[in-house]
Amino acid sequence: SDPAEWKINSCTIDYICKNGFSQNLDSSFSQSKRIYQSVRRGSFRNINRYVNKSFFETVLVNGKKCPRKYLVYSQSKGSVFCVPCYLFNNTSAFSKNGFSDWKRPKSIDKHENSLSHKTCVVKMKNRSSELNNVNEVLTFQLETEKIYWKNVLTRVCAVVKSLSSRGLPFRGDNENIGSLHNGNFLMCLEMIAEFDPFLANHLANYGNPGKGYTSYLSHSTYEQFIKLMATKVQNQIVEEVINAQYFSIVIDSTPDIAHVDQLSFIL
Repeated sequence: SDPAEWKINSCTIDYICKNGFSQNLDSSFSQSKRIYQSVRRGSFRNINRYVNKSFFETVLVNGKKCPRKYLVYSQSKGSVFCVPCYLFNNTSAFSKNGFSDWKRPKSIDKHENSLSHKTCVVKMKNRSSELNNVNEVLTFQLETEKIYWKNVLTRVCAVVKSLSSRGLPFRGDNENIGSLHNGNFLMCLEMIAEFDPFLANHLANYGNPGKGYTSYLSHSTYEQFIKLMATKVQNQIVEEVINAQYFSIVIDSTPDIAHVDQLSFIL
């Protein structure tokens, strides 16, 4: 049951995906002791920290608490391993030598939300499905997150479609939720949030996360939507032209605000 003693090969992966594994939460956590130095009243003092059972729980994006079934405690190393990443060759500390920096438990959240971890979870889920054994907790966590972000993007997409179809600007002086100068895009989302508890909760939790965090509220998100919508409109025009066989073209141009000539083709 100790992950540090597993020999990772195809047989081991199939066995664990089919039969599951023990998290070893009933073990003594004495081996997990790590010594940290802190300064108190001008002198150095050693503080002992241990793994805590609360580290094996997470809060999902919808606010529900869920056990971290992917974590397993290693008695020999006194650290925790991420089983999906350990089995499918992730390069993080959770899969190499185990994680044991108990002073920074938020590193577990960061790992949990990383793309590499989610990729390994999907691989393990697919392997378990092939072996007729799907880990319900891992699947539930993954599906919950997919549904949540899909609901966020549905609302973002509606705002992008409304603004772009009317030729209105998106950006403002900043991208801060609650600012009076954050532009039409965020203004529309804030207005919808007044009547939509889901979006109101999302803005409260992810409104101003900063770089490196997922929120789908930044300019990069709506620029991708605009490109996708423009491609779809262009494909529709091309399809109509092909079906029509006969069509006329009107060409006109006008300089933009930077005095660069913009040429338009009207079919």
